[in-house]
Amino acid sequence: MSARQESQHNETDTDAVHWSKQLQSPVLPRLSQFASGAVDATAWSSLDFLLGAGTVIIQPTTHKIVVVYHKTQKYWFFPRGRKDVGESLEVAALREAYEETGYRATFLPLVNPTRQPPAPSEGRTLLNTEAVYMTFKPFHPRRLSNGQREAQGGQYLTFWYVAQIPENAIHEKGTGMPDEQDFESHLLTYEQAMKNVWGEEVLVLRYAWEVYQHTLKTVAFTSLDGSSIATCTN
Repeated sequence: MSARQESQHNETDTDAVHWSKQLQSPVLPRLSQFASGAVDATAWSSLDFLLGAGTVIIQPTTHKIVVVYHKTQKYWFFPRGRKDVGESLEVAALREAYEETGYRATFLPLVNPTRQPPAPSEGRTLLNTEAVYMTFKPFHPRRLSNGQREAQGGQYLTFWYVAQIPENAIHEKGTGMPDEQDFESHLLTYEQAMKNVWGEEVLVLRYAWEVYQHTLKTVAFTSLDGSSIATCTN
């Protein structure tokens, strides 16, 4: 690196530190009981973050949840993965759900208290299919095909949605990528799912189930086959 390049590099580092301090808030806001805690303001470039989407798939007629089991590594998880370039988070969520579970799920409208504003042309509606949860965690530099490691890691942000399958849903085999052929889908009760999933997915499931139960108590809920499975509560 030349002296000029080194000087420019140091100036960039100084600017990043300066703006990081400017972004920081003296007092973090209080969040809901479903959050792990607030984080301070920060800024990331496209080199530093990765966007993904995941789903909690519920079968409304049985109130069971689709959970995936990795037969080789022996752990349970919900379908999720990175979104592709040009792909929306919603499309990525349903694609990953299909690839990893073998079910063609659709989004489940819920009484979801989202912070997102309604479209001006539509007005506020009771039900929506917005993401119900977001998680983020760091990832470390990957090893490249030439044996070298990347210079830096990053932050993996996952947006979580709630989807549904009908009682007569057809399960397809071989829908995953080559390294996903050991995945096995199971329909579990909420209690069973809570005992098997781990990490941040426990928090995701707890809140998704809370919103789902609130929806059942609030509106007349109709399953995909047209049979009513809940009554309206005033």
